[in-house]
Amino acid sequence: MAAGMTSSAFPLRAVVAMLSALAHSPSALAADRGESAFVQCAACHPAAAGQPHGVGPNLHGRFGQPIAGTPGFVFSRALRKLQGVWSEAELDRWLADPQTYAPGTKMAYAGLKDPAQRRAVIEYLKTLR
Repeated sequence: MAAGMTSSAFPLRAVVAMLSALAHSPSALAADRGESAFVQCAACHPAAAGQPHGVGPNLHGRFGQPIAGTPGFVFSRALRKLQGVWSEAELDRWLADPQTYAPGTKMAYAGLKDPAQRRAVIEYLKTLR
């Protein structure tokens, strides 16, 4: 044990260090970066519980939910005909190039080309529960 450290202080420091590491896990850090990257999405998509839809649907609580399944929002035919839920893989494909993912979508966005930024935005969306 280091000089000046009591036997009871060592376990406490270890617990504090572990909690700090958990708070800064790769997913948590990615979500923090994703919140910053989400700024460009926020121009059309609200993300807080209870906010009305914007040009695009409110994205709060949408991760893991059916594609084109947001109550109260009218989706394009291109999205309505898709099956499945907004998983990490589906969101990655969508965010990379919405027009390729769902030709005819109303979403006029060229896509988020940087895979690390897409991953960060996805991690952020997962926190919106």
